[in-house]
Amino acid sequence: MYLPIAECRICGNTNLTPIFDLGQQEFTGVFPKTNTENVPKGPLTLVKCHGAADRVCGLVQLGHFFDKNLLYGNNYGYLSGLNSSMVDHLKNIAKISQKHVVLKNNDLIIDIGSNDGTLLNFFSPDKLTLVGIDPTAFKFKKNYKKGIYIYSDFFPSRKFKMKFRNKKAKIIYSIAMFYDLDKPYDFVKEIYESLDEKGIWVLEQSYLPEMLDQLAYDTICHEHLEYYALKQIKWIFDRVGLKIIYINFNDTNGGSFQIIAAKNKHTFPEKKNTIKKILNNERKQGVHSLKLYKDFEKKIKKHKKVLTHLIYKLKKENKKILGYGASTKGNVLLQYCKLGKQDIPFIADVNKDKYGSWTPGTRIPIIPEVEALKMRPDYFLVLPWHFKKNVLKRQKKFINSGGKLIFPLPKLHII
Repeated sequence: MYLPIAECRICGNTNLTPIFDLGQQEFTGVFPKTNTENVPKGPLTLVKCHGAADRVCGLVQLGHFFDKNLLYGNNYGYLSGLNSSMVDHLKNIAKISQKHVVLKNNDLIIDIGSNDGTLLNFFSPDKLTLVGIDPTAFKFKKNYKKGIYIYSDFFPSRKFKMKFRNKKAKIIYSIAMFYDLDKPYDFVKEIYESLDEKGIWVLEQSYLPEMLDQLAYDTICHEHLEYYALKQIKWIFDRVGLKIIYINFNDTNGGSFQIIAAKNKHTFPEKKNTIKKILNNERKQGVHSLKLYKDFEKKIKKHKKVLTHLIYKLKKENKKILGYGASTKGNVLLQYCKLGKQDIPFIADVNKDKYGSWTPGTRIPIIPEVEALKMRPDYFLVLPWHFKKNVLKRQKKFINSGGKLIFPLPKLHII
């Protein structure tokens, strides 16, 4: 089910220093259909590839391997298209990427980790060859536009290669999935081989320095095997033959960086000055030292005490507290803080596929948002806190009627 790693997933360094531990947790992306269903459990221990800066990549990563088939099975519950903020974000990614490439009829676009097809649906399958590759895609086929090729598989997919053989991609997307890879270096080599000489790879990923700054420890879960600063991305690119032609930062998923890469032969210039500035900032922040992570661990422990104290205090005051948004990130927080059904009797959600399911580890039942509102809770604990603007907009009526929203991170506050 899980095994400890012996070497860094990128550079092979065997000097892996433990930095902190969120304990044994049931797989946070799995939503059991019954209260008694067995959910696999595994440790959430972070280790750092440590050594001389010019010899090792310095990757922060989970200290264990997990069975991918268990992580991405029938009970995997994420859907991009359910959140309007994420839909808008993916639409913007599609728009930005097309400024860096000239698309012609039948050009190939691949979305790795395509989920429910939201990103690919912004393109026309009548004009372009669109391919979605995702181990969970079989669950969401009805969401894809007709004409999109769908492979319920991990990249590189054998069936995809048999179908398209030597056809190269003008755009490859990998949005919020690069941290899910057992072998990221090999993955990037496959990207290189699959990319047209004038093609681009659009990579978006949670950004380690921002995760530390935002105290977003709920990003740490069994699916997310790696936690990247720019240094590790550059380390891989330099060895594979890719260059960064665009880089930007945004607040998606608690803080992400968006990179557009191309082959070194591509005419677009590399953003050398921007890269140098970011790498210097990472060094100044102390991302490559161990002290920063010990401080992060202390802050996490303090946050747990403050949040649980608030929940227990409100309970003593006979306030009704429900959860809002049954999410992978929320499952990390609930399990780490040991908040269960006795504290939060129900969690509201808008995903119909989750109704009647339970949260892993804490076994809190998931109900429709409308049903939760009928219960007239005093507070919602907002688990997908990084979609704050969207939640505030959606719950305006609830707030105006006297209800309050608890946002646990990046700093605990109530609206």
